Amino acid sequence: MTTALPTPSTRSSASAARHRALAAALALLGCATLSAAPAGAESLIRLPRLDETPSLAATTFDRSGRAVGQSSFRVETLAAGSKRLQIEMAVDAGGQNVSEATLAPAPAGDAGGAEGMRLVEERSQSTRADGVRLDLLVIDHERGRASCIPDRGGAEAARHVDLPDPDRVVNVPMQLLFQPLVRGEVEEVRFQIVLCGDGPQLQDMIAVRGPRFERDGRDVVEIRYGPDLGATVAFFASRLLPSFSFWFDAKDGAYLGHRMPLHRKGPEVVLVRSGLTPRDLGVE
Repeated sequence: MTTALPTPSTRSSASAARHRALAAALALLGCATLSAAPAGAESLIRLPRLDETPSLAATTFDRSGRAVGQSSFRVETLAAGSKRLQIEMAVDAGGQNVSEATLAPAPAGDAGGAEGMRLVEERSQSTRADGVRLDLLVIDHERGRASCIPDRGGAEAARHVDLPDPDRVVNVPMQLLFQPLVRGEVEEVRFQIVLCGDGPQLQDMIAVRGPRFERDGRDVVEIRYGPDLGATVAFFASRLLPSFSFWFDAKDGAYLGHRMPLHRKGPEVVLVRSGLTPRDLGVE
């Protein structure tokens, strides 16, 4: 399936803006950018259909390559062909992130996209090692609104932001979003994520292909992503965006692993599909 690619937004070249963008990228699974205009339209992103694999186990590694926990991916089939993807990232010493995305079938031409799946809702919440639960992020693509809901205070204390129109926000199912890059159909993917920090904020992002290599008979391709800091970043991104990565089997697009912080200001972890190690992904 072909993913509808986001268009770049206006960017500032000022160093302060660059610093804010880089800082925002350190949030787990991210969120989107602020928009003055209300959305109200469904997501224009079209993602490949989820397969019927009910679950996928993964091992959580720290930066030194030591196994520190277990993680998982699960796919649940809902009514009318909809799917719910849940991703749990955890470390044994404490700290976890649980994210989920609900997707519905989208026929070709629907909202201008190709046939595939459209995002209905995304949710993400992190817990620090000390047990403190961070804001629950809820992205309602049908209502066109993202909310950061504090663990204490509930819905009455929630902060909201309208999603941009067109809506090109993808926080959770990045392994689906990056498939056109894995297949070599596009050179870059521009999208947005939503961040809960000082409030719900939208951040422009860019993803590009990184190294492709063979390891023990497996053809591996790395996809690197980070803040979209301008047109020149696309050219240099394979070297400028080394910290946030997904790895795939280049032949069939199968997910192999990914690297990102466990939560905002949290430890960086590498999730690796069971049976593999970070070394299999070129992470030494």
